[in-house]
Amino acid sequence: MKDKNNTSSLTILNKTNNQYIKITKNAEKQIKKLIFKKKNIGIRINIKKSGCAGFKYYLEKIKKTKKKDLIFNYSNFIICIPIENISIINGLKIDYKKEGINKIFKFKHPKIENFCGCGKSFNLKLK
Repeated sequence: MKDKNNTSSLTILNKTNNQYIKITKNAEKQIKKLIFKKKNIGIRINIKKSGCAGFKYYLEKIKKTKKKDLIFNYSNFIICIPIENISIINGLKIDYKKEGINKIFKFKHPKIENFCGCGKSFNLKLK
């Protein structure tokens, strides 16, 4: 699938609940590099309370799934999303970009209401 920036991306879609996550090819390549170094089975996409705006997305390498995970099989790895956080993760786009001398994962969400001053944490408009 091609997105607006003409980059290929993986879209995880649960048609029943209209839930989706987009992962660009650059992010997918980096995820594979990270998880296969230590024999992990995949990643968990999660959030945590952080910063002055409220939340921060993060990726965590996993060796096993949890009971409360939504589990998506993709290619040769697994993507898990905690069920309690699906409303905040649904609609997320994950990219991997170079910014100056750093390469970082970038998280974009259509419902982000505002960022804190440092741009690390955010607040979502969920209604």
